[in-house]
Amino acid sequence: MKYFKFITFLFILSLAFLGIYQLNPPAAVGINAPITEFSSGRAMKHLEVIAQQPHPINSPEHIKVRDYILKELTAMGLNPEVQKTTVVNKRDGTPFVAGTVHNILAKLPGTNNTKAILLAAHYDSVANGPGASDDGAAVTAMLETVRALKVGSSLKNDVIFLFTDGEESGLLGAIGFIEEHRWKKDVGLAINFEARGNSGPSVMFETSSENGWLIQEFAKASVHPVTSSLFNSIYKQLPNDTDFTIFKSADIPGLNFAFFNGVIYYHTAYDNLQKIDQRSLQSHGEHALSLTSHFGNLDLKNIKQSDTIYFDIFASFIIGYPEAWVIPLTILIVLLFIGVMILGLKKAHLSFSGIALGFIVLFVNIISVGAFVTFIWWSINNLHSEYRSILQGDTYNSNFYMISFVALTIAVTSSLYVWFSKKINIQNLTFGALLWWLILMILTSMYLPGASYLFTFPLLLSLGGWGFIFATTSKNYLSGRDFVVLSVCFIPIIILFAPTIYLILVALTISMSGLVMVIVVLLLGLLIPHLYLFTTPNKWLLPATALVVSLSLIIAGSLTAGFDANHPKPNSIFYVLNADTGKAIWASFDEQPDDWTSQFLSQHPEKVSLTEYLPFASSQFLENQAPAFSLTAPNIKLLSDDARNGTRTLRLQIISSREGRIVRVYLDPKVEVLGATVNGKKIDNQMDNSTISGTPWGLHYFALPQERIDLTLIVKQSQPLKLKVIDQSDGLPEIPNKFFQKRPNYMMPTGFGTSDSTLVSKSYSF
Repeated sequence: MKYFKFITFLFILSLAFLGIYQLNPPAAVGINAPITEFSSGRAMKHLEVIAQQPHPINSPEHIKVRDYILKELTAMGLNPEVQKTTVVNKRDGTPFVAGTVHNILAKLPGTNNTKAILLAAHYDSVANGPGASDDGAAVTAMLETVRALKVGSSLKNDVIFLFTDGEESGLLGAIGFIEEHRWKKDVGLAINFEARGNSGPSVMFETSSENGWLIQEFAKASVHPVTSSLFNSIYKQLPNDTDFTIFKSADIPGLNFAFFNGVIYYHTAYDNLQKIDQRSLQSHGEHALSLTSHFGNLDLKNIKQSDTIYFDIFASFIIGYPEAWVIPLTILIVLLFIGVMILGLKKAHLSFSGIALGFIVLFVNIISVGAFVTFIWWSINNLHSEYRSILQGDTYNSNFYMISFVALTIAVTSSLYVWFSKKINIQNLTFGALLWWLILMILTSMYLPGASYLFTFPLLLSLGGWGFIFATTSKNYLSGRDFVVLSVCFIPIIILFAPTIYLILVALTISMSGLVMVIVVLLLGLLIPHLYLFTTPNKWLLPATALVVSLSLIIAGSLTAGFDANHPKPNSIFYVLNADTGKAIWASFDEQPDDWTSQFLSQHPEKVSLTEYLPFASSQFLENQAPAFSLTAPNIKLLSDDARNGTRTLRLQIISSREGRIVRVYLDPKVEVLGATVNGKKIDNQMDNSTISGTPWGLHYFALPQERIDLTLIVKQSQPLKLKVIDQSDGLPEIPNKFFQKRPNYMMPTGFGTSDSTLVSKSYSF
């Protein structure tokens, strides 16, 4: 039994490791690969140009990137075009987001087109990062895909390549394409590529509704698929958006891909060429080429079918079944649960009181682990205040903490079951845990069907194993054969759960470990017999070993918690000038001044809200008085003022002499806006109760054409119009050298639009 116990432990550990190891992206392919294949080496040549510098919308570097993409598409024999238009994103209400975008489009004609495939990625970056991963990897993957398709066999369907602009500013380019471009009506399938990190596999994390046919064909075409309807279901509940959100809202079927390991580099200056994992670029590209080649020869008319529940196994193949099966499977498993439980009661393996106690024990376990891990992470954050400066909620050494919290969960769980196994047998403890699985299966089947498979199949396999044991033995203890049966039943569960837990933890970051460890507790609830096996005869060996491992890794995390050249500290500073009062401030998102920001901030700066300048910024900022440099304020010209029928229509021209990349306009909260347009584009029909809530009407305009915009506002005739306009430029003002030292080993995180920026505000009344 000693060797059996050791072999079983190693087997389970190996399965978990193998499941996670298979998530590694495919190997990078060099520039000498066959010309019909995707090569990350060739794509990297494009990325070396595109990701040299930050290139936010309408910046000089952004224009260079646009020109490069146009040049490369033309050199490959396509006829690219630029869609220039004003776009308004009205999805979230005030402050409305608008901008002038320059989308790049090219079409590869098919031989017998049914509907076109749209391949999409955005070519703008955030203002403080070169965007090598987000979204340069996707842009260069598309360029390499164009090249490979051009030298390969012709496809039946047209392929549209859309390089959207202004995604980082509010999905503006995608909105512009959907609302205005003539090719929108030709699209039968959209495939979008994104990144929220710098490494990992390209995960297909989102689909459109009625995805049955899509998933079926994706399973045929995909190489190295990493996907799950669980991700799709969770993502629907989150406030996050990508360009794919706009395609879905236009009722275009499609697939959305992203890699998200290394989230700590997301939207920072270190999203650069040195940090990106070339294998992730290869993963993006293999999906782009294989899916385009596959769907390019299929009939893309009327491709919607009933939704599918799906998940991958070992990133090698996809299992899927119709969502319509979810409720019948749930009913079947409920009946099976009742049947196995009755059999266990009849054979005296189970008792109602024992199952109830087992149910309570798992509940106590969930609460204990969730609270304990959350408290420890809170303590670590207080011990290492530098972690709080990382806006993404992750750390450079998060793997230490990930494994530590899993070990801690094992220590707590095994301790509880060692204790309670003295009072109740293993069968009752396990069935109490299975009752939780049954409840969660029913709830997910009803309200989150895409996640239901996670509970359906483990429960089915566990019940199958226990049903066999109850039916074939009358003994009230588990034999070696019983452990073999349960171990066999548990193999698919580990294969399913290990990579899922890992991906969820990576996606939600270490800051959400308390929640993710609840899933680990549930998984261990199925492993109660194995926990009993591993703690016999040395009952406290497993809990003690797991606790030592956990504490050791927490200590290792603490010893590696600092920042250095390879692990830069995030910080930010920006300059705000009030042109009305002539007063200026330095402000920062940082928790405390550091070696660099202390040039601008005192050792004990005040932490305040900056609603005077930024009405919609809810964060607290470090603030310090600054010298008032001579900066030209944004200007507003009144072009016309027409009062009639109880309303007042004002046409305003807003000018940024400083050539600010962003202009923010805020009205006095007492002003009720009845209608508005910017550059002739309608913003809204009426105000959304802002006068009641005290929320001002606002507009954030990105990429001013010729540094000016025309804004028309319709208000009540009796109201004076009071507004504040702020223009924002990247970088700090040109100030005396005494204020500047070179920023050593820091990266700038995205904050209010951008970090290291200059804002000048001025108020107007009409």
